[in-house]
Amino acid sequence: MLSTSVTEKNLSSRNRARQSEFRKRQLIAATIDCIDKLGLSQTTLAHIAKQAGVSQGNVVFHFQSKDALLEQALRFLSDEYMTCWKDAINAADPNPVVQLCELVKASFKPAICSRKKISVWFAFWGETRSRPKYRELCGRHDLAYSQTLLSLCRQIRQKEPSTLSAETAALSIEGMVDGLWQNFLIGPAGFKRKQAIQGIFELIEVIFPAERKTIRRIANQA
Repeated sequence: MLSTSVTEKNLSSRNRARQSEFRKRQLIAATIDCIDKLGLSQTTLAHIAKQAGVSQGNVVFHFQSKDALLEQALRFLSDEYMTCWKDAINAADPNPVVQLCELVKASFKPAICSRKKISVWFAFWGETRSRPKYRELCGRHDLAYSQTLLSLCRQIRQKEPSTLSAETAALSIEGMVDGLWQNFLIGPAGFKRKQAIQGIFELIEVIFPAERKTIRRIANQA
């Protein structure tokens, strides 16, 4: 993992591996910024180099092509999100209700759920039909998330009555998460993460009414 002590100012004093890692992270961040501002099709290596404050040759040296850099940017976003929600579940109480609530909360953490990053996610999703690699990367993340969500709903339903099947419950929760992400991007200003989380928790209460007390306790901590 990249040391936080590595900066542009002290970069030249670091070994080549650290320098390369720093520069790649910098270029991926610049790529995400450019996609947000310009869209995928209008983002060029020249734009990325300018955003990062480096030469275009530097970009080519580290990533060889625009396509390779775009794929790495998508991989970064996908891995970042997956790490976030997996860490949230692993740190939670083993109770599946608690883990389900923490999974939802992780989807709206500021580092994950920002207008810029959601804009870039939608840009990539829009290209998945014609770009098999994008479809593979987005699909890997989506499948892991969906399977985990379904597994938690099944575990809860085995212990408590529910108003929906586990499959329908998981689809409903995931659909609401996706819809609220879109709301952050194109909805009116002022919509808050806490509102989003509370709304999904209310849905979970309706699905698993016997777990209302636990859900509301976690909601009050959100």
